[in-house]
Amino acid sequence: MNVCVYCASSERVGPPFVEVATRLGRLLGERKNNLVYGGGNTGPILALAQAAREAGGRVVSVVTKDLEDRGATFDGSDETVVARDYQERRLTMIKGSDVFVALPGGFGTLEEVAENLSMRQAELHRKPLSLVNVNGFWDNVLAFLDRQEAGGFILPEHRKLVHVGETPEESLDFLDQYAPAG
Repeated sequence: MNVCVYCASSERVGPPFVEVATRLGRLLGERKNNLVYGGGNTGPILALAQAAREAGGRVVSVVTKDLEDRGATFDGSDETVVARDYQERRLTMIKGSDVFVALPGGFGTLEEVAENLSMRQAELHRKPLSLVNVNGFWDNVLAFLDRQEAGGFILPEHRKLVHVGETPEESLDFLDQYAPAG
């Protein structure tokens, strides 16, 4: 299974976030899943890729040309796909993945999650997404989604497109068992 992971690349995040990224990467490798991700070589995203690779997983880095030119790509990748820009990068990750996991992250992660959900809402894909809610990181986003639903901005069935796992194991177990309706 190709598992796309959205994740922080900042070296300023605390140890719990790096530890969860490492654990998720290890689980992906042990389960013989392919990691599809943004290809970074810093912070939690690096820990994720290294752990997946060390545990026997295949790592597919999807980067933009500018990231590749700056040397910001994980050099242990089994495959590196170079996209023209960030939009092509996100679409390439969506098209090349079976399921999605979002770990805590910054604006890039938020953008990836939002675009993924928008495409899912529009039925451009039917692939599941699970947020790993490390230390309540996603709580405010989930509250915002609840407000959107309560205000009529999104339908109840669209609110249900977001699965939340408290651990990487919970998220992967959900994704392993997921079957889209219809």
